[in-house]
Amino acid sequence: MSDRNRDRERKFRDMYRRLEKSPLYQQKLSGYSLQEAGLEQIRSFPLTTKEDLRDAGAFGHLAVDLKEVAQYHESTGTTGEPSASWFTQADLRTGGRQLKECGVNLTSDDLVLVRFPYALALPAFLMQQAAWQTGAGVVPASGRTVVTPYPRVLSLMKQLSVTVLAGLPREMELLAEAARLGGLEQNDFSKLRAICVAGELISERRREHIEKRWNVPVFNMYGSTETGNIATMCEYGNMHIVEEDFFVEVLDEDGANSVANGERGFAAITTLSHQGSPLLRYFNEDIISLESSECHCGRSGMILTHYGRSKDRISLGRKRIDALDIQEAVYSLAPVPDAWQVIEKEEGLHFLLDFHETSRWSEEAVCSQLSSCLQVPVTMEIHSLLDRVELMSNIPSKKPLYIKRLNKRNEIH
Repeated sequence: MSDRNRDRERKFRDMYRRLEKSPLYQQKLSGYSLQEAGLEQIRSFPLTTKEDLRDAGAFGHLAVDLKEVAQYHESTGTTGEPSASWFTQADLRTGGRQLKECGVNLTSDDLVLVRFPYALALPAFLMQQAAWQTGAGVVPASGRTVVTPYPRVLSLMKQLSVTVLAGLPREMELLAEAARLGGLEQNDFSKLRAICVAGELISERRREHIEKRWNVPVFNMYGSTETGNIATMCEYGNMHIVEEDFFVEVLDEDGANSVANGERGFAAITTLSHQGSPLLRYFNEDIISLESSECHCGRSGMILTHYGRSKDRISLGRKRIDALDIQEAVYSLAPVPDAWQVIEKEEGLHFLLDFHETSRWSEEAVCSQLSSCLQVPVTMEIHSLLDRVELMSNIPSKKPLYIKRLNKRNEIH
């Protein structure tokens, strides 16, 4: 056994001991013993579902005394009741270390504007930790608040010579559109060198679009409020799992069996390092794939691709379409829309598209392009989805709705 695997086995057994303090796992693991605990036996343990976490309530999977808690967080709850997570000071430091592995390579010369919401969500606080651990400064310009509307954020970026911008992918798009509306150009942000995004699905074409809008590289990070940050993108565009902190499985739809290397399946996440509210085989309803690869960045291990949430998967006949497939199609359009939404229909997909120069689109060409990418019938209409007057005023942004399901479960990936 390699030193790395030996260390992960030790962490797994330590994590199992912590689970025994959690009311949720005292019940789920009542028929198991520490002697049976090991990564080789992990598939014999039960899955932990979102429903388990919601039913357990805020304190159900707390595994430390309250006096050890540094912060409490919740998922946004857009697909149901929010689920809780607890972080000790050690957990926050670990989360900062996880983000430090991102290819952005923060240094003490950086000034990072954090556009993630400083609320119950997690990313803003981990990004802040990563900045502090590297000596970088932080501008806490929270999203979804009247304190820092888009024009104010752009002014801060220019005035303070911000070098790294961090936030949701949609915030990067909206800031770019606000800059266009305000008559600002790329050279107004000459010190900006990189963008870090998390908290929302981002396909390769979408990442390239944001890079083109800002003329800097974009680095993606994948995780959740319940788990912390699971994978970070290196300078070569690959998402590397932070394997010292996570054991990631890819399972079939019912969670019974693993899928083949490189195939799409459903994520099950085990948090090896988390202290406050550790999770065993958390079936988070995300569709992912894993491939082993030797990357040019020097990292070995598994590379992760995220395809979106299972509740956003659309089936038309034998064709299965994930949120990533839809994003790749939308961001292949020229020009790329400023805002978009797709509505599932019995006979195909209907797209609502918004762009500030709609005359540059041909409806026939757009439908042909989208249909060719997705291999299903497509219709479209030009629709006002983005209120540009509101964008330039003191009104908080809202979480966007990209995919409307036929069964009216309008969840957001």
